[in-house]
Amino acid sequence: MKKALLFTLLGFLFVLAQPKEPPKGERCVVCSMDVNIDPKLTSQIKLKDGSYKYAESPKHILQFYFENRGKVAELWVKDYESGKWIDGTKAFYVPIKEGPMGPDLAPFRSKLSAQKFAGKGKVYQLKDITKDFLKHLDMGHVH
Repeated sequence: MKKALLFTLLGFLFVLAQPKEPPKGERCVVCSMDVNIDPKLTSQIKLKDGSYKYAESPKHILQFYFENRGKVAELWVKDYESGKWIDGTKAFYVPIKEGPMGPDLAPFRSKLSAQKFAGKGKVYQLKDITKDFLKHLDMGHVH
């Protein structure tokens, strides 16, 4: 009985933990750019209060994430290959030269896909990314 209740509650939480498509005309929480400018890079955060914040790129949503980590309930990015929403805390990130505002990050669901895309470049996980790393991207440095 207890296991059934536990699985029911976990299933319910999973249903609640879902991204929302950003409304048309939604602006980036960091730079105010239209978040739908390049849909495969659109990213979002659900805050603990139930509200959503959007960004036009993984770089900007991660900047917001690091500044507001205590308020964040969920982090969502889009898989660079499929365009489907994935958990940004479990994604594999590859630096790219051309995002909406210069160098950015391409997120992938699988490490293998990220490694294939990166070639000889490095693949990062959220634990490897810091505010300084993101500042270097903003300055045009691709790692």
